[in-house]
Amino acid sequence: MKLVCIRCPRGCNLNITKKSNGQIIVTGNSCPRGEEYGKQEITQPKRTITTIQKTDFGTVSLVTSKAIDKNLYFDVLKKIKNTKVKPNPQVGDVFIKNIFKTKVDIIISGIHMCE
Repeated sequence: MKLVCIRCPRGCNLNITKKSNGQIIVTGNSCPRGEEYGKQEITQPKRTITTIQKTDFGTVSLVTSKAIDKNLYFDVLKKIKNTKVKPNPQVGDVFIKNIFKTKVDIIISGIHMCE
């Protein structure tokens, strides 16, 4: 598998190989973060989700408190879409706590009021 590492600005071209014994070999990385990223991408890829939610008063920006399993990405977006923003939200408020029992919260990261 070939990937471009996104853990630092270098953008190393990684080559990731999984051997028959389960060992994962990562080459092409310039730092240890590249090896960590490559191994995670092949075993359990994760993503940070950022999105917006429209409300009666404007739009709120939302972000996961940490990266979440990639296979939950669209389920998380659907849950966000179907959850109503409570009145008077503040930046830093938890919008959804412990989504899908992952220990990841959805946090309000910005508020954009309608004029």
